[in-house]
Amino acid sequence: MSLRFNRNNDKDKQALGRSRGGFTCKIVGVCDAAGRLVDFVLVGGQAHELAPSLQLLKRLPKPPAWALADMACDAEEFRSTAEAMGATPVVPSRKNAKQKKPCPGFIYRHRNLIERCWSRLKEYRAIATRYDKTATCYAAGIAIAATLDWFKSSR
Repeated sequence: MSLRFNRNNDKDKQALGRSRGGFTCKIVGVCDAAGRLVDFVLVGGQAHELAPSLQLLKRLPKPPAWALADMACDAEEFRSTAEAMGATPVVPSRKNAKQKKPCPGFIYRHRNLIERCWSRLKEYRAIATRYDKTATCYAAGIAIAATLDWFKSSR
């Protein structure tokens, strides 16, 4: 039995990208104050998180009070978009930044809620290892896992 691979398929549609670990996928998401996933976007493994983060920030139904993000979103574009929405950006500056921006520690310490959200979602093996071949099926699995997480947290 021989396996054939279609080398002409468009990997952008499947949210796959080349990274150090091979073909991988990133989930860029937005969480609420309770650490539950509200919205997400799938991007290829080599893609930067800034563009999907801006897209998700603009898709929020109402502006948040604080926009917490990690150092990957340390860009003037993210800060200005958050401020234009009425949110205060809470993003630590990179070590090599020419002008360090203030990052209130009393708010940034709550970023662990976001990391715990990803940990809860990745308890589902299919989410952690991306068993699904298509981005649509994988996104559906993430949505189901996030919905179950919402149900667990409402008890």
